[in-house]
Amino acid sequence: MNRESTLDLPRATDFVEPYFFFSNRNVTEVTFVSPSVRGVLGYDPSAIPGLSYTHFLYEGDPLNQDIPECQRVDLSDGQTLHALRGVRNSDGERRILSVHTVGVAENPGGPVVRRHNIARDVTESVQTHMDLMSRLEKLEHEARQMSRQERDVAERILQGKMNRDIARELDVSDRTVERRRAAIMKHLNAATTSEMVSKLVEREMLRTWTYTAGDVQWQQARNSHLALQPAAI
Repeated sequence: MNRESTLDLPRATDFVEPYFFFSNRNVTEVTFVSPSVRGVLGYDPSAIPGLSYTHFLYEGDPLNQDIPECQRVDLSDGQTLHALRGVRNSDGERRILSVHTVGVAENPGGPVVRRHNIARDVTESVQTHMDLMSRLEKLEHEARQMSRQERDVAERILQGKMNRDIARELDVSDRTVERRRAAIMKHLNAATTSEMVSKLVEREMLRTWTYTAGDVQWQQARNSHLALQPAAI
């Protein structure tokens, strides 16, 4: 194996869906891509080397706005880059890739002559996150209609406390708790007590999940805030 081809090989060759590896030189020219790209995006891996990776970008996608800036980033001395990219699969459909990039030199301390990239398809993860954030936003909007006194009651309802216990803690009458409970149901558009409790629990769960879920590593990408913006058609 010659020196030129060695620069194109990944350090780990066993890539499977939803991951694939590719290397590039001269800013955008793809020099190697792992066979798993076929399962991820549907392209023949043997037909990609020699093409510019810009050929596969989804036109008008906000996730690609910072590409010129990223192309100028110095990846020497172990520097890395993590960005989301909007691309087209072989059917022309938009997919979102989470791409980690490192620089490769021919000799230690030498100039970067290749960029090695590990890409993962995170389209479904991003969409799920968007759907849940939309749901959380709706629940938060409803909850913001509650007064401070109503929120005090709602917090104790979540704790499973009965009206009389809530009244004793807040030093109000049972009737006052009932009125505040009815107001909470109205704010949450809940027809029944069980529906009210369900919405309160869902709101708390979504608050936790959207910031701690294990499959949202893509949120650490430099442009992840743009993932919630629609791409131009």
